Amino acid sequence: MLLSGCSVLGGEPDPISPPAVSDGGSAARTATEDPALSASCTAFWGDPDYADPLSRVVLDRAGTAPHAGPSDPHFYTMTGDDIDGVFEGAPAGLREDASTLSDWFRTEPERGDAADLDGFRAAWEAVAGGCRDVSAAALWATGPGEDGTKPAALVCADVFDTPGTLTHFANANVLTSNMFKLVGRTAQQVPADRREDVQATDDLLAAEIAAVDDDAVRSALELVRTPFQDALAGEPWSEGLQSPLTELGAACDAAGYSAPEPGDQEDGAVVGASAALQHSTEAQPSTEAQPSTEAQHGTDPDHGGRS
Repeated sequence: MLLSGCSVLGGEPDPISPPAVSDGGSAARTATEDPALSASCTAFWGDPDYADPLSRVVLDRAGTAPHAGPSDPHFYTMTGDDIDGVFEGAPAGLREDASTLSDWFRTEPERGDAADLDGFRAAWEAVAGGCRDVSAAALWATGPGEDGTKPAALVCADVFDTPGTLTHFANANVLTSNMFKLVGRTAQQVPADRREDVQATDDLLAAEIAAVDDDAVRSALELVRTPFQDALAGEPWSEGLQSPLTELGAACDAAGYSAPEPGDQEDGAVVGASAALQHSTEAQPSTEAQPSTEAQHGTDPDHGGRS
């Protein structure tokens, strides 16, 4: 009995009781137990480097669909084919959810402004739900996670390269480009009629600051947030985001994410690390980053958002 008590209090763990595992351990076990699930989800969401995942292309295409879909429905149909290809070997339930998402691109873009964007969001969230156990990006796409646990590379991707289709901007522009419209890349006056967007963007940045797991990225995001806080406090003039985004880019590079220069723009939209056409069946063979479909189709940078 004495020996037994010692083993419980300070000796070897009871071999009958398995040790507790964290959520990360659970995700790792899931990936090991179902490599097909892991492979499909990684290909779609881009973990762990988020350099150019298909999920970002999907958001870009959905963001441009209401404007450009009727004139080029075949372009969007190919996105459905890409989705089906990525999830071809996935478990049946996830494959079915992915099929709903791919079918959206075959039916809705040609309807233009009447495209069912709520249906897109529902299908997107279903795919995210099916991947959340093996993908941090999918986990955070389904809702806020625990503060201080969002990978810095994912935060950097969301700021520099992820289209704002499902944010308050509701367009295919990346966050940096949308922020330029509010507080400028260089010094400018903050549009007085866009206070609602300024507040929503401040809220979005505050959430990323709380979520990120890297102190340097967190500090740089605070600098990016400053002009929005100043504007909400009544300051009508912004010094712009060039310097804060340079700081953030350096922090992201150190965290393992190659951030674009904040001055790299194409037709009013920031061209980041994403190559939106790379996954298309008509993709050019060049390895250089292509402009977003927004630039390809001539979409107004503010189309679909508040202006």
